This record gives sequence, C-alpha cells and structure tokens, in this order.
Amino acid sequence: MKKWGKKCVLVALLMSLLLLVAGCGARTAVPPAKEDGAATLRPLRIAYQGLTCEAPTYIAYEKGFFAEEGFAVEMVKGDFNFIRDSFAAGRIDAVAGLALTWIKPLEQGVNAKVTAALHKGCLYAYTLADSGIEKVEDLKGKRIGVPAIGGAPMMLLARDLAVKGIDMKEVEWRAFPVAELELALDKGEVDAVAVGEPFGTTFALNLAKFRVLLNQSIHAPYHAEYCCLWLIDGDLVENEPEVAAAITRAVLRAAQYVEDNPVEVGALIVEKGFVLGTAELNGQILEALEFVPSVAGAREALLISFEAGKEIGVIDTDTDVVALTDRAFIQLPGLQ
Repeated sequence: MKKWGKKCVLVALLMSLLLLVAGCGARTAVPPAKEDGAATLRPLRIAYQGLTCEAPTYIAYEKGFFAEEGFAVEMVKGDFNFIRDSFAAGRIDAVAGLALTWIKPLEQGVNAKVTAALHKGCLYAYTLADSGIEKVEDLKGKRIGVPAIGGAPMMLLARDLAVKGIDMKEVEWRAFPVAELELALDKGEVDAVAVGEPFGTTFALNLAKFRVLLNQSIHAPYHAEYCCLWLIDGDLVENEPEVAAAITRAVLRAAQYVEDNPVEVGALIVEKGFVLGTAELNGQILEALEFVPSVAGAREALLISFEAGKEIGVIDTDTDVVALTDRAFIQLPGLQ
C-alpha cells in the first residue's frame, strides 16, 4: 500500500508539472474569471498614462461601468513605449490612445485593434507672445520642443506644417520631459512647443505670455477629427469578440458621462490620483474637449491619420492606407 501511495503522489506531481509547462506556453490576454462576492468578474488589465483626456478610462473604472459589464479591472500605469510593448507581450488588454501616436505601431503590426473613438481636440502648439513668431508658417527653420519624438503633438504640428508647404525636416525637433517644455521656451532652447493636455489649457490661460499657433479643438480641419481612440488586445478581439464588445461598451458609456459631467469628472480624477493639477483645471480641460463616443468615427479617424502620416513621411509611401485602416479597425458585434 505504501508503494502504491508513493506512486500516486508521483503521478500527481508529474501531471501538475505537465499542466504548468503547458500553461507557460499559452498567451492569455485576459486571465480566467474569479469570484467577487456573489458575482463572477473577469480580470482585465487596462493601461493609462495619467492624461486628462483619458478620463473615460478612469470613469469606466471608478463608476463601475467595467464591473457592470462583468470585469474586475486592474489599472496599469505606464508611458507609451511600455503600453505599446505590453500589447505585444499580452500584459495589458486595452487602452485609450491618441490616433497619431498609434499609426506607426499599427502599420508595423502591433497586436491591437481599434474599436471606438472617444473625443476630439486635445493637441496644441505655442510660442512665447514676444517671440516674433505669429503663425505656423513662421516655424520654418526653427527649433520646436515636443514631449516625445513621434508623439501626437509633434505629428499634428508636422501635419500642419506640411499643409503649409513646410517639410517636417525643415524644422529642428527637440524632445524634453513635458513638464520642462515651458522652461525650454523661457531659456531660449526652443522657439515653440507642441503639447497635449493639461499643458495646452494651462498655456491658454496665460496668453499674456504665450501665443497659440495651433489649437486642434478650433482650427480646421482638425477640429472635426477624433484624436483619441480605444484599442484592445488583438488576440482578445479575435478569440472573444463579445468580450471585446463589452469592454468597449463600458468605455463608450464613460465617454458620454464625461461629456455630460466634466466638472464632476475633473474633481474625481484628481481626487483619485489619476492626473496632476487642480480639480478646476481638469474640469476646464474636459469642458473644452468634445467627447462624442463613436464606433464609425474610429475608422474615419484612423484613415485620416494614416493618410496624414503618409503625407509627412511617417507611414511608408507604398502602404495601402485603406487596407491598413481595415486591418487596424474592427466593428464589434452589437456596437454602433
């Protein structure tokens, strides 16, 4: 009996080891469901950078919209490079992201699908009021500070330069930590800056010092275009489209909540530590942005962004942007 018992233990250990090894080779974007009280909630990892315009992500989490769709969400903070790489490794499941930032990774085959558009108008370009620079055309040959080379603020300004006949190579792009861009202007290290929120609104509140060169929320044709999209892990979308639809549904609902309650949301996201700045400032930012959640708008925004990327040389000249848009965007079941 003792020998038989030892054999049973050995067999059990071997079976456990085989299951463990098999599991190590599997790539599961969303882990199995777990119990949360009486309800079974499925774990979900949502990434964010800490930007005001990511408010729908924060609200879907804090107001329980993700939970109502059946998810127990873990919020994962990181910069763009971390988030992009995490999609490839299956470490996150969804994120809100700026269209112009994601066009190159999507062209290169990052494992993500765009399922919705969330809002319009959060990118800007400024110079000092006494710089002598009065319009975007005056930036030819100048030094422009940006938070990141290839980031959305840089891409929008490069696009506007191209419209005005100036190649993006005819200016000098300099990257600084975003909080140091104003200092770079003050010290004369750059002649202008391209920024997102909250710095866009912060500078706009001090027009005695700054001059607006480009404001995505009011300058045509950019004011009518979505800038922020919703992306979901590609394997999750392919294998479980209904789950991906539920995730998207929660964030679409949250985007509408932000549109309807910007002041409340501004206070909440500061209180919960998602963003920097005051409740008042973040409320002003959200009031200025246009949150119009849309599925069809996501495809349109992608196509516009891919075409713009091709015009400024970020997207390869031989890339079929329509085919690329169709590959990157997906219409999920039950969503309009």
